[in-house]
Amino acid sequence: MQLYPLGSFAVTGGLGLPFGLRQRVTKQSWLSTGLVLAMGSMLAACALPAAAPTSVQLESSIGQADFPYHLVRVDSRVVSILQGARTTSFGPSFRGRGSRYAASNALHAGDVVSITVYETGGSTLFPPPVSGGGTFGSSLGQPNSINAGNSTIPAQVVEADGTIGVPFAGRVKVAGRTPGQVGKMIEQELRGKAVEPQVVVSLVNNATNTATVGGDVNTPKPVPLSLRGERLLDVIAAAGGSKYPPYETHVEIVRGDLTGKALLQSVVRNASDNVVVRPNDQIFLSRNPRSFAVLGATQKVAQYPFDTERVSLAEAIARAGGPIDTIGDPSGIYLFRYEPLPVAKALLASQNIDTGPQGTASEFVPILYQLGLEGANGYFYAQAIQVRDKDVILITNAEATQLMKSLAIIRGFSGIAADIERTVR
Repeated sequence: MQLYPLGSFAVTGGLGLPFGLRQRVTKQSWLSTGLVLAMGSMLAACALPAAAPTSVQLESSIGQADFPYHLVRVDSRVVSILQGARTTSFGPSFRGRGSRYAASNALHAGDVVSITVYETGGSTLFPPPVSGGGTFGSSLGQPNSINAGNSTIPAQVVEADGTIGVPFAGRVKVAGRTPGQVGKMIEQELRGKAVEPQVVVSLVNNATNTATVGGDVNTPKPVPLSLRGERLLDVIAAAGGSKYPPYETHVEIVRGDLTGKALLQSVVRNASDNVVVRPNDQIFLSRNPRSFAVLGATQKVAQYPFDTERVSLAEAIARAGGPIDTIGDPSGIYLFRYEPLPVAKALLASQNIDTGPQGTASEFVPILYQLGLEGANGYFYAQAIQVRDKDVILITNAEATQLMKSLAIIRGFSGIAADIERTVR
């Protein structure tokens, strides 16, 4: 047994070490441990990677001048306003113009008409057709006979100046007049020249009173318009109908300098969007599959197609697997959307939020909806709110997530310090 001088023996955990060795080991251990813990604390204090911001972080950016969106917390009033809001439509101005239009068969340059003149008694100016070597209906040599007939003038194209040529009547101005009115005009011109003329004007080719339907329809073509006043669904049906489901097909109407666009499903559901079609309207159908994105602390971050006519917010969250149990915050679910200005004003007024100036340069306002699923009412609200095309749904991180990550990092570094201390010993 080796003996050590008094004062040079230290007891640590029941083990004896020389004082100099104990002092050296203690200094190295504390130095290593302190350095590692300091590094861990610095790293933990830095911004840690995260699947999504927390609710506090997200809402702290409200009111920034570069992007002035508005926060709306979902309640029963908000749900009621959203349920009453219309989907994409042509707008009141477009529908107003269409509703004031009255269908007409007035002639325009480029139309083709046929003219038939009927005469009765005596020698006719327009002889009837010849059949069997004689005049049809003639009874020469027989007393009390009436020589009657009709003649059809070859089809006439309305010239650029709006006139047509009629034998014995000259150039007749027909543009802007209906076939019936033109017939009366020709009768007046032929009186005294023909025997009690009766004139029938028929429209052979209504080239100008048409609307063109193209795009994703089965039979793209110009569709002639009648006095019935065809509506949008009428001309689409005349072109063979849409190739794709209404809920993923958009209808665009170009009318002069006015352009309107709406979802075909909206036209089917809302009678006011089934506008009266006017001559020279350009109607174009295009397929635009709708989708929404789910981001943040969810099981599957992805862009999802609708696949059905309607998808509720609850169904959208369920498709993504809902909040991750360990990091997701069910009370911090947000919906990003641009709302039409009237809807946005109604939403903000319902929560006593200042809407700012009445005038705005944009027709749409960015709205951030906050929904919590920590209570039963949140699930009912989520089922009542319908997701729209290009909506973004964000599931935020729980507040404790970053703290748990920091503690895990610190614990990892403390484990490294313990390993270093064991190695030194």
